[in-house]
Amino acid sequence: MKKLLKYSIFLHWMTFLCLCLPFFYTGCEKKTEAPAHEEVQIQVDSTRLNQKKIDTIALDKKVVKETKKSINKVKSKTENKEETLSETLSQEYPFLQAILVSKENTFSGWAMIIDSGSYILVFSIFIYFLLSILSLTIKYLESNAIKTIVLLDVLALLFLILAEPIAIFNNRLWGVWVAIIIFSTLTILDIYILIKNQQFKRKDIS
Repeated sequence: MKKLLKYSIFLHWMTFLCLCLPFFYTGCEKKTEAPAHEEVQIQVDSTRLNQKKIDTIALDKKVVKETKKSINKVKSKTENKEETLSETLSQEYPFLQAILVSKENTFSGWAMIIDSGSYILVFSIFIYFLLSILSLTIKYLESNAIKTIVLLDVLALLFLILAEPIAIFNNRLWGVWVAIIIFSTLTILDIYILIKNQQFKRKDIS
């Protein structure tokens, strides 16, 4: 049993090394700047334009600038007023308003939990890391608490599978799959240790 536990601890440390592997794309794309010789310069011959046309062009430019400013203001307002999940639920189901959003610009504890739940996939890789650290710590401190270790392993594996990047592209790289395979092997080994431990206890009782 101690030998299996050593294998389990070794695999556990291997999963931490897997975090050094590439997991996701950053989602950033480098913008290619156009060469200087490809830049198009428009020159207006002012001698061919009369004063009336010049005034018209200046007025059009002013209108375009004002229109862009108004559009930017509308966009900023709509972005600031983006509704959260709790606000949406309170609007669709009025009986939830007293529980989630009782007053304007206020959120209850339940509302914060609901809104945080929508970001759980983004932070799941961090939750996986915390659960894995806790499981490994228990292996060193109390190896007989194998049930707790297996529970933490299963939860950590679940969050690792659900992990998503904070980026535009959700494509997973090979490092994620290597981590999932190794941690799945670790979880299966801990479950096997749990089964063997239960069998030894039954033999001792009988």
